[in-house]
Amino acid sequence: MKKVFLLMCLMASTVMNAQVVLWDGEDKEVGSDGGFWNRSTPTVIEEEGNKCLKATLSSEGEEWERQNIALGLGDYNLKGLRRVTLRIKMAEAHNVKVKLGKDGAYVLERLAWCNPNEWQVLVLEYGEGPDNDKVVDEGNTYLEIWPYENYDASKNGQEVYIDDIKVEGTMVNDMAIRTMADNSLTGEVKVTGVIGKGTYQCTWEGDWHPEAYDDYALLASKLAPTATKLDVTEAARWDEDWSAILAKCPGIEIVTEETDGIRSIENSELRTENSNYYNLAGQKVDSNYKGIVVVNGKKILK
Repeated sequence: MKKVFLLMCLMASTVMNAQVVLWDGEDKEVGSDGGFWNRSTPTVIEEEGNKCLKATLSSEGEEWERQNIALGLGDYNLKGLRRVTLRIKMAEAHNVKVKLGKDGAYVLERLAWCNPNEWQVLVLEYGEGPDNDKVVDEGNTYLEIWPYENYDASKNGQEVYIDDIKVEGTMVNDMAIRTMADNSLTGEVKVTGVIGKGTYQCTWEGDWHPEAYDDYALLASKLAPTATKLDVTEAARWDEDWSAILAKCPGIEIVTEETDGIRSIENSELRTENSNYYNLAGQKVDSNYKGIVVVNGKKILK
C-alpha cells in the first residue's frame, strides 16, 4: 500500500472542542473491559505535562490481539458523528490502522499516515467508504488502533503514545448536523462542536482517498433561508468562511464571540457599501478596520 503523508493539520481548538471524548488521559481505566483492554501493556503516563496512554507492543497473547490498543465503546453515543481524530506519537513513520467493531458483526478499517517522533493528529472518516452505513450511534463495541497496520514481530518492544481520541463534527441540539434534513434549522440556531474546512487523506480497500470537508457549507445546507440568528460562540472554528451561509440567509446575524457584552457578528446587511463605520472616538473608519466599531447604531467587534 502506498504510504501517503497526512495532509490535514488541525488547529488546537479541534483537539479541545470535539463532542464525544473517547479518551483524554483521565476518564478510563486501563487493562480492563471498562476502558483500554489489556493489550500492549497500556499504562497512563505524563508526557510533556499532559496525561496520555503509553502502549508497549509485544508478542504476548494471540496474534490477533498483539500490537494493538483497544478501547471499549459500550457506554458511548456517537450522536451522529463519524469523523474520528486522535493524537499519536511513535518512533517510526507508518500507516496506522483504526478499526471500529461491534461484537464481530462488522469491522470498519480506516488508515492514516503517521510521521515519526512527533505528536500528530490523525483524522479518520467513517461517514464515507465501504460499510459506512453500518456505523451506529449506540452499540459499537470497540475502537482498535494498530500503530503498524498489522502484526510485525520486528516491532516488539516499540513504545507508542496516544491521547485525545474523539469523534467530532458540527452539532445542533447535541446531535450532528449531518443527520438533519436540509433547510430544517429555523429561527435562532446555536451551534456546538467544531466548524472547519480542509482536506486530509484516509484509506479504505487499499486506496487513498483525499477527503475534502466544509462544515460551513454543510451547515448552510441545513439552515432554512429564514433563519435569523446563528450563535457559534461555543463552537471551535478554523478557516472561517461564512459566505455560503450569508448568501443563503442574507438577513442572518452570526454571533462569533462575546467580549464585554459586545457581540462580534458577520452580517451581510452590515456589509453594504452604504454602511458607515466609526471607531469609539466617533471617527469614521473603513470596513477593513480591526477592533470595536459602531455601524448602523450597533457596536461590533471586527
